[in-house]
Amino acid sequence: MTGGRGIGPLAPEPRLDLIGIRELARELDLSIGTVSRALNDRGEVNAETRRRVLEAAARLGYSPNQSGRSLRRGRTDLVAMIVPSGPDDTVINTVFASVLNGVKRRLGEHGFDLALFLEDGDADRLGALRRVTERGVADALIIADTESADPRVDYLLKRKKPFAAFGRTRNAARHAWVDPDFDSSVEGAVAHLAGLGHERIGLVLPDRAVHFVAVIEDGFRRALAARGLPFDDRLRLRKPAGERGGVEAAEALLSVDASPTAAIVTDSMHAVALYRGLAERGLRPGRDLSILALLPEAKAQYLLPKLTTWQTDWTAIGERLGDAVETELRIASGETAADGAPPRRVQALAPTALSDGESVSRPRALEGASPGQRRG
Repeated sequence: MTGGRGIGPLAPEPRLDLIGIRELARELDLSIGTVSRALNDRGEVNAETRRRVLEAAARLGYSPNQSGRSLRRGRTDLVAMIVPSGPDDTVINTVFASVLNGVKRRLGEHGFDLALFLEDGDADRLGALRRVTERGVADALIIADTESADPRVDYLLKRKKPFAAFGRTRNAARHAWVDPDFDSSVEGAVAHLAGLGHERIGLVLPDRAVHFVAVIEDGFRRALAARGLPFDDRLRLRKPAGERGGVEAAEALLSVDASPTAAIVTDSMHAVALYRGLAERGLRPGRDLSILALLPEAKAQYLLPKLTTWQTDWTAIGERLGDAVETELRIASGETAADGAPPRRVQALAPTALSDGESVSRPRALEGASPGQRRG
């Protein structure tokens, strides 16, 4: 090339073929043992040798044999999350995706990777959990969709396997967990509705054997009793998760004598079906029946009029779960603080707050008529 500034010699293309520790040792003219100690930051190798090894590893595309490293080090640096996969498991939704994002982010900060394993989808909730545990696939586990008496918790406690739970159980004092504060959410929801003058309040829950359903139902009863409001078992419904259950709930709530002036739901599709059930009767959410949702997934925000909800930061819950399982690993390793105490186990309730919408208002005074009797 003449004139102007020429292009200098091309830099060599990076190697795309990955080499192992033997090739790396041969390239550096060092023993395999020395290279291994340098890569694993063992104290027996001086700083200059470690620098040479690390630079060569990066330049040559060294890739460790992970299974061999795991065997030698006694750990995998992997956390397994067991994900429910049955037809009624609504945990796999935008809520779960946000939690998962938080878990992955926080575990990465602690130097761990996250792997997902689906449950078998049948009555045996231990299948996938047992295989992951007994094969030594992961250093620790996260379980979700906890039941009040959860066999997975009993199994992991017996095996002394580090784990954290997304949700509480009756054994919550014995293990790490992170959970939205459902107790304060349902208390706040009833207080909000009662403060507007509602006295007959319905509750629609998914018909599932998960612990948070029992927590909400117990909290609902206490909140009504604290305000001297009646508990009518006909207004406390457990329906299948999803739209079908919501249709059944709408029919039940709107056909009962002295039907409610307000309803609390936890499943987004239940809220959708309630909106539709009201529309089919010429009624309107907020005007004829106040609807308040506890911690629904994101799709509920598209309802019109805008759904009033109790919300939490699901990504922050995931991050706290990542902290929880990392803490369990430190406890299992025998780590102690300066005073000799082990790390403090994470057992945390995530705060919740009211997000105002347009689906809640004061009861409509129509000479005692129930919503099922009202029109336009």
